[in-house]
Amino acid sequence: MIRIFPMTAAHVAAVAELSAACFSEPWSAALIEAEIENPRGEILVAEKDGVFSGFVSLSFVLDEGTINNIAVKKEMRRTGIAKALLLEADRFAAAHGLSFLTLEVRMSNEAAQALYTSCGYESVGVRRAFYQKPTEDALLMTRFYTEERETV
Repeated sequence: MIRIFPMTAAHVAAVAELSAACFSEPWSAALIEAEIENPRGEILVAEKDGVFSGFVSLSFVLDEGTINNIAVKKEMRRTGIAKALLLEADRFAAAHGLSFLTLEVRMSNEAAQALYTSCGYESVGVRRAFYQKPTEDALLMTRFYTEERETV
């Protein structure tokens, strides 16, 4: 069974460790811990059968939301955890009245792109040289929650 809930201080070390394992420029434990008190964001952790298995970091300004990071332990991938985290991100968006959630994903990460597409995200742009170590473009993907979209 997958259970998702807001991160507490007890999960900071596990989130920092997973962040370091998954990202070339991970957040520090101090930055992760600071998110506990952030009124404009939240880190949700996932446990599968009582074992820490992943997290998603969310933030927002006004009605615009961002998925800062999402990660699942390598040995627990393809078990529905990331999809469950994204469903909780939808609930976060609804609870905060967000019009959309946006995220960046490496252009080479086709598996993640397929997951995001299956969860209602669509490609909306590219951020050139967004990632470092190695340098790579990011695909910008957004999940809209409103019927009408403003165009610029």
